[in-house]
Amino acid sequence: MDLNTIARGSGLVGGLCWVARFVVDLVGSGTGGLADLLYLAGLVLIAVALFAMGAGMVRAAWLGAIVGVAFPLLVWSVLEVLHPAANPRAVDGVFGLLVAVTAVVQIARHRPEPRERHRHAGAHSSR
Repeated sequence: MDLNTIARGSGLVGGLCWVARFVVDLVGSGTGGLADLLYLAGLVLIAVALFAMGAGMVRAAWLGAIVGVAFPLLVWSVLEVLHPAANPRAVDGVFGLLVAVTAVVQIARHRPEPRERHRHAGAHSSR
């Protein structure tokens, strides 16, 4: 499994967790434990997705580790700037929807690389 597959899968599930948390919060059925669980699960999965996306942006492993840590921190800093301006759960819900939609688009656009064909007879084969 490559970094892009991890980023797509965890981004989709994590984003849906935050959207579900926002919906549970809107319904207001008094399920604080469920909302907290959805938030934490989404937080971990989105952090994994952002790390994998950041690490996949560069080729060098050492630079990938640095960018993999810096990219989620950059996104989180932007979210923290947006939280005081609006309802923090609404900001998280919209962000979760954006992450999930981006993951679905990337999954739909992804085409597996063709496997190399093994030659059984060629210019250098001994017949």
